[in-house]
Amino acid sequence: MLHNLDLVLYFWLFPVFLLLILPLILATGGFLFDLIRRLFPSRKAVAKEKRSDPRFVPSAGAFAEIRAGDMTCTGLVCNISRLGISLKNIPDIFFDKMDKLTIVIRGEGGDQNLLVKPKWVLETSSGKQLGAKIDSAPPGWRQFLMQTGKMEPSGLA
Repeated sequence: MLHNLDLVLYFWLFPVFLLLILPLILATGGFLFDLIRRLFPSRKAVAKEKRSDPRFVPSAGAFAEIRAGDMTCTGLVCNISRLGISLKNIPDIFFDKMDKLTIVIRGEGGDQNLLVKPKWVLETSSGKQLGAKIDSAPPGWRQFLMQTGKMEPSGLA
């Protein structure tokens, strides 16, 4: 049976546990969880892009004429940057001769002729999507990008 002294001691320990010890345990657990998360980042955090140049989405319906050897096709420009370009809706038959490509983008600042080297290809339902590094750009390329950035303020970083 509980004596009066034991009962007082239990009533005193219960609030001490709830107000002091339990928050201390939760704070320590949160600190350890945060420390483990920082030491072992998830794959999503590791795969985050770190770009030195911003990407811009050209005006709606910006098409590019793509040439590889004697073959020519048209693709839709997804995004552009100072060093790269992404195109989509490219036919499958075009990917036999993909060493170096010549791309002509028709825009408000005139035609932009680019020499690019493909880096990746992604299969989509409407054809393939292509990402390429720009090897050679015309002198007005930066001006074209600046105009594109002003037209479309939602440039991706």
